[in-house]
Amino acid sequence: MTIDNWIMIISAIIVAFGWFVTGYLNRNQDIAQRRLEYWLMSLKSFLPVWWSIQRAGALSDEISLSMLGEARANFQLYGYKYEIDKMEKFITAVEKKKVDEANASLYELIQLLRSSVRKELKIKPYVL
Repeated sequence: MTIDNWIMIISAIIVAFGWFVTGYLNRNQDIAQRRLEYWLMSLKSFLPVWWSIQRAGALSDEISLSMLGEARANFQLYGYKYEIDKMEKFITAVEKKKVDEANASLYELIQLLRSSVRKELKIKPYVL
């Protein structure tokens, strides 16, 4: 084998390796993008609950358990563990009609979600 043949073989190996690496990196990026889409969908399912609380000015009977149920299901499916824990704490307080505890856990949940979204989207923290 001549040196030209070795150069061709090494070039082909480098190109094939590059294809595999590019494919692997693209697949990881696609998975991360899908994960982000589903995670944002779970956060969006909480918005109707949040809006009804804001409209009422506090926790009220207007917050339907079906809205909470949908938000809970999406958080269970697509949320991170710390988000699921905060959501469960909030929903448990709402179900037990412990208004002070629900308000405190809601505040914690909102702060957590706000900081998580800003961190995930690489948005600088909002400072007054």
